Amino acid sequence: MNRFSVHLWLQDKPLTIQLWIKLTLYLCLCTLLVLFSLFFLVPGVKFSAESVVPLIVLFLIVCGMNIFIAKLSLQNVVEPLEKIKTNLDHIKNKNWSEPIYQVSRKDEIGKLINTLSQIQRNVTEINEEEEFFYQSVSHGLKTPIMVIRNCCEAYFDGIYHDEAVEIILKESRTLEIGIKKLLYVTSLEHMLGNRSDFACFDLDRMLSESAQRFMGNDKHVRVDYEPISDVFISGNREAIQTVFDNIFENALRYAKSHIEVKVIPTEKEVLASITNDGNPIPEKTLSMLFEKFFRGSGGHFGLGLYISRKIVSFHQGDIWAENLSDGVRFSITLKRNAREA
Repeated sequence: MNRFSVHLWLQDKPLTIQLWIKLTLYLCLCTLLVLFSLFFLVPGVKFSAESVVPLIVLFLIVCGMNIFIAKLSLQNVVEPLEKIKTNLDHIKNKNWSEPIYQVSRKDEIGKLINTLSQIQRNVTEINEEEEFFYQSVSHGLKTPIMVIRNCCEAYFDGIYHDEAVEIILKESRTLEIGIKKLLYVTSLEHMLGNRSDFACFDLDRMLSESAQRFMGNDKHVRVDYEPISDVFISGNREAIQTVFDNIFENALRYAKSHIEVKVIPTEKEVLASITNDGNPIPEKTLSMLFEKFFRGSGGHFGLGLYISRKIVSFHQGDIWAENLSDGVRFSITLKRNAREA
């Protein structure tokens, strides 16, 4: 058995046994050094059989004392580690009701326990968010699927005719949008973290294209946009496009007759606002509008505004909503690019 095998064998034993074995080995080494010094360095020293026996007895007594020394030395280490192991078993089995063993000590053991306690809190939050995620997704997907199924059954029963196709098409689009947003959320962190996709682009061109695309809507809502030149920003173009598409979709959902888009550039930033003439947002809703899975009246999945806030925040901008006397305005600030034309 080589020294590596002995080392691995020792690691499998309890800490108290490990410390006792190491103390005993150090004692043997010190004893051999003392005997070597007496025999070879001190002249005239001789040992008889009678003098060796007390030394052996003393050695055995010290070895026995090492057991108590090891036990007392590791008492404050082994006890919290055993409790931590018990609590980690609860976490492994998703038993979130048992908190991690807490201590006020500031040494390495205390730092370890505090770190594990924070991990438990983070895992608990992730677990709760995961449960809420599945509930929200299932609810958001279940509604259009139920409408499509009921519409098909009504069509076969002769209740619906050509209007059934329109309903199915509408709900299918709702499902498609919801699934795209769910997939977008899962890839959002990776996409934003890839700064190689950053580029300088014309904000006016992006808003003009978005306004043109949303003009041909089923509600016949008018989209007013006055173009502005020489406004460039830097970032992930696809992500910024998603922000404005989400805001336009939200405005179109609640607008009565028109949507107004304005761009106000400043020296370092650009302010883009999208205003619709819909009903005001309740004050309680304003504070939760950009939270994940929060759905207002008429909303579907509660992801559009959440995604928009994440993207704008990543680009070191700001986004907010406010009620006006004649509608609701969404405002977005983004940094202007230093290489503007």
